[in-house]
Amino acid sequence: MKVIADMPVGFGEPHYVQMIKLSRFTSAIDVYQPGTDALTMTSSSVATAAGQQRIERDGTKVHVYMTAMRSHFSPDVIRVKKGDHVVIHVTSIEQTADATHGFAIPGYNIQLSIDPGEVLTAEFHADKTGSSAFYCTEFCSALHLEMQGWLLVEP
Repeated sequence: MKVIADMPVGFGEPHYVQMIKLSRFTSAIDVYQPGTDALTMTSSSVATAAGQQRIERDGTKVHVYMTAMRSHFSPDVIRVKKGDHVVIHVTSIEQTADATHGFAIPGYNIQLSIDPGEVLTAEFHADKTGSSAFYCTEFCSALHLEMQGWLLVEP
């Protein structure tokens, strides 16, 4: 099958729907294996398992190894210094097909949509002191509003 055109559509548009017989797909998956990089379909080198969440500093570079699970991010408080380059690796440890999570830090224009088992990375320069909330942007459970944390940027 050849792709004729591809373009982003910011909302569901049923007029552009195409139906394909399921028999044409040979390896459909419901969820990614935990720690999958969806671009390469291989295990990500920055995947984080439950209990292995951590924050590592190397000079002015800060790596956050975070997990997302219904109703919480871990770690849920990230402390950095103004001027740090922050790299947040978020691993969804969900294994339920409909448990997609979002991750947003609006003050730094960060927005991710993380499928179950997937690993995504966000990078930014912490150039503003103060506190910024981060939170899940996709309704994930009855405790969705509890799925949030804080980015604290010290002077």
